[in-house]
Amino acid sequence: MMERTGDVSTDTYLARQHYKPSAPAAARSRTSTAILLLTAAVLLGLRLPSLAQPMGADQSLYAYVGERILAGERPYVDAWDQKPPAIHYTYALLRAAWPADGAVAAADALAAAGIAALLFLIGRELTSHSVGAGAALVYLLLSNPAFFRLGGVRVRGQAEIFIALAVTAAAFLLIRSRPLPASLSEAGGRDAWRYAGAGLLLGAAFTFKYNAGVYGAAAAAGVLGAGALTFRRAGPFAAGYAAFPLAFLLIFTDALGTVYDATVLYNVRYSGETYSGPLHFLTYLLTFPIQHARVDALWTLGGAGCAVLLVAGVRDRARLIPVIWVAAACLSVAINGSRGLPQYFVQAGPGLALAAAWGGALAAGAVRERFPPMAARAALTIGMLVVAVAVARVNQFSKLAEQTLFDAQALAGRMTRETYLARYVDGQKYTALGAAQVGRLMQAHSAPDSPVYLFGFTPAAYLHADRVSASRFFWSRPVIAGFNEGRPGYGVAGVRAELERARPAVVALQVDDWAPDVTDSAEFFLTTPVLAEWLQSEYRQMPGPDGFDVWIRRE
Repeated sequence: MMERTGDVSTDTYLARQHYKPSAPAAARSRTSTAILLLTAAVLLGLRLPSLAQPMGADQSLYAYVGERILAGERPYVDAWDQKPPAIHYTYALLRAAWPADGAVAAADALAAAGIAALLFLIGRELTSHSVGAGAALVYLLLSNPAFFRLGGVRVRGQAEIFIALAVTAAAFLLIRSRPLPASLSEAGGRDAWRYAGAGLLLGAAFTFKYNAGVYGAAAAAGVLGAGALTFRRAGPFAAGYAAFPLAFLLIFTDALGTVYDATVLYNVRYSGETYSGPLHFLTYLLTFPIQHARVDALWTLGGAGCAVLLVAGVRDRARLIPVIWVAAACLSVAINGSRGLPQYFVQAGPGLALAAAWGGALAAGAVRERFPPMAARAALTIGMLVVAVAVARVNQFSKLAEQTLFDAQALAGRMTRETYLARYVDGQKYTALGAAQVGRLMQAHSAPDSPVYLFGFTPAAYLHADRVSASRFFWSRPVIAGFNEGRPGYGVAGVRAELERARPAVVALQVDDWAPDVTDSAEFFLTTPVLAEWLQSEYRQMPGPDGFDVWIRRE
C-alpha cells in the first residue's frame, strides 16, 4: 500500500470539498447510488442463510478459548493454541454477544460488508465512483464462502477475514492522508490521527497472525516511496502500531515464555514442515497465485487487474497500490505455509477486488480511446462476455445457489438439526454432527462442574456439552507432534499429569483426524503406554458416535 504522489493545489482541494453537481448530475448520482446499495444488499443477503451453519473446527477452537477468557482464564496458560491472541479475544466478544454457532457467520458477513464499504471509498478516493462500486460488488459476489467446500464453514470467521478488514481500513486512512496543500494547516491534525489509526489497525492485524506483519512493512514502504514519510506521520503510525501488541504483552507479562512457545516456536515449526528449503518457499510464492487463479474467480480477475495496473503504473504510481497490496497478501500467505488451506487466501480478497475493478476500468478506457465508438462498444461487449464465461467456469454458481437454498431451508426450520448437521462432514477431521453427539453424551455422563476430555480436533463438543477440558491441551496435534516433549507441562507426560489431577468424567478419542500428517488421535492415545495405561485402568469403554472411542470413569 502506498500513497498517491504529488500535492494538490489549494484551489483544487477546496473545489473538491465544495463541488455541487448540477441537478441532472445529482439525479444520476442518486440513481447509481441506489442501484449500488440495492445490489450490495442482495449480495449480502445471500450470506444470511449461513447463520444456520455450524462452526468449523478451527472456529470452535477459538470459541472454546473465548469461553475460557470469559470465565477469567487466559489463552496458552489455561487453553493452549498456536494462534496469536487477537482471534481468541475476538471470539470472547462474539460469545459474550451471541453464544451460538451463528455468531461466526454473522461476524464474517459484517466484516465482508465493512470491507465492501471501505473498497467503495478507496476506489472513489483513488480514481472514480464506478471503480469503487465495482470493487465493492466484485468482492461481495466472489468472496462468498458458499463457493467453498462444506458451504464455507472452514473459511467463515477465520483470522484472515478480520485481518482483511483491518488492512482495508488502514489502507483507506493512508490513502486519505496523501499530501495536502501546506496552506490547509487544519489538515495536519487529521493527518496525524489518520496515521495513528492506520498503525493501530495494522498492529491489530499483526496480533491476529504474525505473518500479517508484512502489511505494516508494505504500508511503511509505500509511504516512504511516495516521499511522504515525515516524523509527524511516522511517530503516530509507530505508536498506533505498537498499541495492540503492547496491550497483549501486558496481559501475558508473567507467561511470555509460554506465549512465545505457542505463537512463535510452534508456528515456525508448523510452517516449516511444508517447505524443504528457501528455494521451495520462493517457488511456492511465485506459483500459487497462478494455481489459485484457476479455482477462484476473484484471483482470476484480480490477477488480470494487477497485470494491467503494473503496466499503467509506469504513468501513475498510485495505480500500483492494489498490486503492492496483493503482493503483500501473497507473501503473508506463503509465510503461513504451503498447505493451501482455503482460509489463508481470504486476506487477499480486498486487494484483488480493487485490482480487478481498477484494471478493468483502465482497460475499458484504453479500448474507448483507441477505437471508434461502434467498434469500442463491440469490443467491450465481447470482453465482458469473455469475463463472464471465465468467472462462471472457475466458480461454481450452481453450488452457491444450492448451498444458499439448503441453508435457508434449515434456517426456516424445514429440517431437523441432526439432518442438517449430517451434511457437514468432510471425511477427515471435521464432523459437525459428531461434535453435537459427543457433546450431548459428555453432558449426560458428567456433572455441570465436572471436566471432560476429547483427544482430537473437535472442540465444539466442549461447547455443546457446556463442559471444561480436563487439560489445557484440549486438542491433540501439539501432543501427537511432540511439541516441547520432555519439558514440564508439555507432551504426553504433561497431559497425563493434568488428566490425573482433573479426573475427567468422560474421555473421547477421535478415530480419524490427523493422518497422514501425524498419527490419528485415538491410535496415538491407545498406543502410547503413558496415556493408555491411565485410561484403561481408570475408565471403561462405552458405545459412542461414529468416529469416536468413548470412555467413562469406572465407579
